[in-house]
Amino acid sequence: MRVSAFEEEVIVPLPGHVTPARHARSTVLIGSVSSIRELGRFDEYLSHLPLAHQETLLGAVAGTWIAIDVALAHYEACDALHFSVDQQVQNGRVTFEKNRGTILGTIVKLAREGGVSPWNVLPLFQRFWDRSYDGGGVRVVKLGPKEARLELVAVRIVDSRYYRNALRGLVMGVTELFCNKAYVTETPGKRGPGTVSYRLQWA
Repeated sequence: MRVSAFEEEVIVPLPGHVTPARHARSTVLIGSVSSIRELGRFDEYLSHLPLAHQETLLGAVAGTWIAIDVALAHYEACDALHFSVDQQVQNGRVTFEKNRGTILGTIVKLAREGGVSPWNVLPLFQRFWDRSYDGGGVRVVKLGPKEARLELVAVRIVDSRYYRNALRGLVMGVTELFCNKAYVTETPGKRGPGTVSYRLQWA
């Protein structure tokens, strides 16, 4: 039996008190809707979005908070479009590209200047999360020199398959600012209501 010589190390512990996610930043949702438009699927998407949430979501302006129920309705409508997994991941990357300044702030400037690795950025993931979501918790565990586990808890929208795959794309986009290539996979058997775990590797 092969035993790993590398011991797991918690880089970002869960907050002492985790409040279930209550709101999502409108900027992220606006970017997500925009990616659906660009693929020519907006009318079909709209047919799956409950009328009660359409005005709130489609009339949103950047930089405001939107109730998590509305965000979940958005991602459930995206689920109903049955995009391939690869397209869902790509949509997440597109959303990141539209919003990376909002999500990462000055870190983007550091990435352009060079000299920063994913290990400089992973400790900030809870801060990045808090810019985009009100509530929920992030845990980051170091698994190896270029490998980590990212866990989210108390976030209802991870119950959407589309959202989980789009988030994979977003995390890949963040990580690839600081490395040549990143790989993000959902950890089998680690998902429950409002929780998800990803394995992140890079080269």
